[in-house]
This record gives sequence, C-alpha cells and structure tokens, in this order.
Amino acid sequence: MDAPVTESLKRKPPSLHGAGEFWGLAWKALAWLERTVQPGMATLETGAGASTIIFAAAGADHIAVTPSSEEAERIRRMCAELGVDDARVTFHIGRSQDVLPSLELPPLDVVLLDGAHGFPYPVLDWWHLAPHLRTGGRMLLDDAYLPAVAAIVDFARTSAAWVVEKPASFRTACIRKLSDEEPPDDADARAARGRMSFTYLPPGRRAVASVRTRVFSTRAGIWVVRKLRPPS
Repeated sequence: MDAPVTESLKRKPPSLHGAGEFWGLAWKALAWLERTVQPGMATLETGAGASTIIFAAAGADHIAVTPSSEEAERIRRMCAELGVDDARVTFHIGRSQDVLPSLELPPLDVVLLDGAHGFPYPVLDWWHLAPHLRTGGRMLLDDAYLPAVAAIVDFARTSAAWVVEKPASFRTACIRKLSDEEPPDDADARAARGRMSFTYLPPGRRAVASVRTRVFSTRAGIWVVRKLRPPS
C-alpha cells in the first residue's frame, strides 16, 4: 500500500472485535509500530487487532497470541481488503498464559503486550517474553496506567537491564532491553525499589510499620540491629 496503513484504518475503523467493535492501540501507537517495524523483524503480540495488520504490512515475521479464532479470521479478511500480505503472520489461538510457555521463539525485535490486563496476566506475559526479546529490542505495554501493567514499567525504571523510553502514545509505554538479567530475588526493602504499601494494616499501624521497615530492612539497618542485639 502507498498510503500509511494507520491512516487507512483511521479513516474507516474495521469491526475486528465483533459487530461494530474496534478497540485496541491508540492511533499514535499504531503509527509508532508502522514507523519502527522493518521487513524481516521477528515480532510478537499478545492480543490481536489493528496492530496485527500493521505488523503484517511492515513485513515482519509476526506471531499473534489471541484466544479468539474468529478475531484472527476477521483480521485476515481485513488484510485482504486492504491489500496487506499476511502470509508471515502466525496466529496461536489460546490464552497467553497457556500458549507462551510452550512456544519456541526466535530472538524478538519488537513485542507488544496487549492481552489480558488484570493482575497477574501482563506480568506473566512479560516474564515469558522478556528472555526472548533481543538486547536492544523494544516492548510496548498498552494501557500502562493499569496497576498490573504499571508494575512492569516501575520495575524497568529501576532495573539496570531495562530503560523506559518515550511512550508510543498517551497510554502505551515503551521499554527497551539493555541486557539479559533475571529480576533480583531480594526479600527485604530492596525488593520494593522505593515503593512500599502497608494498606493491609489498620490506619494507625501503617506509619509505624513504614518507618520501621524503611529503616531496619536496609543493609545499614540490618547491620545496626545486629550490632545492638545482645550476644547469645
């Protein structure tokens, strides 16, 4: 196609998700994909929709994981209508938490997480896909304002293995992988990475618990406790 695919979809949004239903990435994020994805890139998304058409039009070797076979059929029909070659798109039908653990994946250049958004599904998708994203590869996280998605962004912001880049849209975060590194398994205040919540406690006990944990769960705090502890 000569005209940008995003603009064609924007002029006449197709019913990809049911009768009269079109929802998914914001137009700005779709345009980001269209600018960024290059022919021959290995890409994957959880969820499917207009973004799948963009990946196809860019010539990527693309995998889409969606629980709806009807959705996949509607996307292929729309590709045909737009003149987009979808031969390099592979659909895996099923829930991402069931499908991803058994997939044999190549090193991925771009990953889009836009499947189930409630806890813990985005974190599970990230966990299964992060090792397959090549160093320098980018991951888009749609609806990043939701708690389960925001948790990934918060982790990336404090991790030496990731960097948070300019968002692809007002609701779509972009993180880039810098190195292969499993998240640390700290079991003290370091695991909180500066953010702690004591809302499970009664209001009167939250402030005390917060101060005590922040002071005595650090390396320095643990050292002080050990020094002050009477010898056994």
